[in-house]
Amino acid sequence: MAKINLLEPKVFNMLAAGEVVERPASVVKELVENSIDAGASEVYISIEEGGIRKIQVSDNGIGIEKDDMRSAFLPHATSKLKNITDLDSLATLGFRGEALASIASVSEITLVSKSRGAEVANKIVLHGGQVSEESVASRTDGTTITVENLFFNTPARLKFLKKAVREQRYVHDMVKMLVLANPQVSISLTCEEGTLLNHRSGELVDALYSVYGAKMADNLMPISPLQDREIKVSGYTSKVDYTKPNRTYQTIIVNSRPVEDQTITTAVEKAYAEFLMKRTYPMFVVDIVMPFEDVDSNVHPSKTEVRFRDKHAVFSAVYHAVHDTVVESLKNVKFGFESADTLSDKDLDDIFLNTESKSEEIVKNSGLDAPKYDYYQSKIDTSSLYNLTHKPTVKHEFSLPNAKLNDSTAYEAAFEKDLQNNDAWADESSVQPVVFDGKIVGQIFDTYIVVERDNLVYFIDQHAAHERILYDRLVDKFSVEYVQSLLIPYKLNLTADEAEYIESVLDKLHELGFEIENNGSDFLVNAVPEPVANLSLDKFFGSLLKDLQDEKPLKLTDVLRDKLCQTACKAAIKGGDALSREQIERVLKNYLDENGNLPSQCPHGRPCVVAFTKTDIEKMFKRIV
Repeated sequence: MAKINLLEPKVFNMLAAGEVVERPASVVKELVENSIDAGASEVYISIEEGGIRKIQVSDNGIGIEKDDMRSAFLPHATSKLKNITDLDSLATLGFRGEALASIASVSEITLVSKSRGAEVANKIVLHGGQVSEESVASRTDGTTITVENLFFNTPARLKFLKKAVREQRYVHDMVKMLVLANPQVSISLTCEEGTLLNHRSGELVDALYSVYGAKMADNLMPISPLQDREIKVSGYTSKVDYTKPNRTYQTIIVNSRPVEDQTITTAVEKAYAEFLMKRTYPMFVVDIVMPFEDVDSNVHPSKTEVRFRDKHAVFSAVYHAVHDTVVESLKNVKFGFESADTLSDKDLDDIFLNTESKSEEIVKNSGLDAPKYDYYQSKIDTSSLYNLTHKPTVKHEFSLPNAKLNDSTAYEAAFEKDLQNNDAWADESSVQPVVFDGKIVGQIFDTYIVVERDNLVYFIDQHAAHERILYDRLVDKFSVEYVQSLLIPYKLNLTADEAEYIESVLDKLHELGFEIENNGSDFLVNAVPEPVANLSLDKFFGSLLKDLQDEKPLKLTDVLRDKLCQTACKAAIKGGDALSREQIERVLKNYLDENGNLPSQCPHGRPCVVAFTKTDIEKMFKRIV
C-alpha cells in the first residue's frame, strides 16, 4: 500500500533550489540583489569556470550581525518581510527568504561579514546546507560570500549545465541587466581572463555606455518621460534605422527590478510597427516606476515575472511614451529630394555623414588630420527633386480602381497602361508637366534608378518605392462594398482576456460589417465584410486578437496590413524590369506622393532611396584626403 512520506528539510531544500538556482547566473542575480538591498554602493563579482567552480560577491553594504548569520541560511528567513500585507509596499529586490538556503543546499558556501559598528567580522562555512565552521574573520564593513562547486551533490542538475564559456556568457548577460536596473551602484565582473564589465555609479545613460559601449549607446534616444496616472515611464530606445535581428537587446525594469513581461514588450514593438521591417526588433531599456501595490512580484521564486493590477494602463503608458519618442525623432525628417544647391558643403557633410565637417583649407591650416567618415545612409530630405513652382494644371498619375485584396492584376494592368501610354504626355496644351531639374543617369542592374542633382546622387529601388506608393493608395481607397453571410457560423474560441477584448470592440466590428452574436459563453460570427470572406478566419481573428491591448481605433486596413502589402508588392514594378528613359521619367512622377515627397521605406520597412554627396564619392576615391 502506498505511503505518504514527509520529506526531510535537506531534501525539500534541494528540490526547492531548482526553482531559485537554475545555473550560476541565477546565483549571481540573487547575491547581487541581496547586496543592493543591503545598501551597497559597490559590488564586486568574480567567477571561475563560468561560475560552476566558484562565484564570489563582495559588497560594502550594512553587513550581517553575528547572531543572524546562521538564520540567514534557514528556509524562508528574511529581514525584508514580516506579514503578508508587507508585500503591498515592498521596495526590496528580495523578500522570499529562499535564495541563500537554496544556494547553500547545493554548494559549498562561505560567508564573511562585518556589520557597521561591529569590532570584528565573522565567518560561517556550510557544506550542502550544513554548517561546518564558524569563526572570527577580518574585513571592512560589508559582506563577502563565496559559492563553490555548484550542484556538487546533485549530479542530475550539474549535467544539464552548459560548457563553462556558455555559462560565463549567461552570467555576463545577467550582470548587464543588473547594471541597467541599478545604475547608481558600481558593479564590476571579473573572470580568469580579466575584467568583463566595470560600471561606475551614475545615471542610466552611463550604464548604457558601460554595458553596450559607445557605438550602440549612441544609437539610443531617451524616451520622452511620461506620467500616466501613477505610472512613470522613462528609459532609452533605439533610432528607427538601428535595429536588431532578435529581442536579445531588450530590457524591462519595473521598480528597479529587471523582469520579463510580454505586455511591455508588445507595447514597445507596437509603437515601432509602422517604422520597422519584419523580423527586426528595436533595442530598448524601459524603466517603469509605479506604486508597489499595483504590481505583484511574487509570481515565481526567480522574481523575473510580474503581474500588473491594470496591465492595460501599463500598456498604454509604455506605448504612448515610446511612440511619442519615435514620432518626435522623425517629425523634422522629410523623405523626398533635397534642393542641394541651397546647402553648403558643411551642411551636406552634417546631414549625410553625421559628423562635424571642416573644409580642406581649414584642415590644412590647422595641421589636423582629415576627418574620418562612416559611409552610411542618414535620413534625407528629398522634397525638391521636381521644381514644383510650376504646378501642372492636369497631372497624369497612376490611378487605382477600388481596392480588391485578391486582385493585383488590375493594378499591374493600370500601371502598365500608364507606363506605355506615350500619347497621354504628348499634348502639352492640356498638360503643364512637372519640371524635373535633375539628371536621370539611368538604371543599373535593371532594379535601381540613378538620379543626379546638383551635389547629390540618388539610388532609388524601383520596386520598393513603387510598392509603398501603391500600398498608401490602397489604404486610402480601401472600402467594403458588401457583407458576406457565412453558410456555417464561425465559432470564436477565446480566452477570458480575448473575450473581454471582443466584447469591448463589438460595436466597432458591427460597423465594419461583421455580424457577431454573443450567445453567453461563445461568440458566433454569422457574416464578415467582403474583403475578409476569402481569408482564413482563424488567421484573421488571430491577427485581430494580437492587438487586444492596442488603444488605436480598430481599422480593417490595420488587421489586413499583410494582405494589402502582398497586393501592393505583386502589382508594383519589379526589380529586374528594364525601363526606357521615358518610362523612368513616368515612374519617378508616379513615385511622388501628393506632397512631392518620395517614400522613405516600403511597407515592409525596407529603404526606398539612399543618397551620396559629391564629397562622399571624392573621399571614397581619395580625391579628398
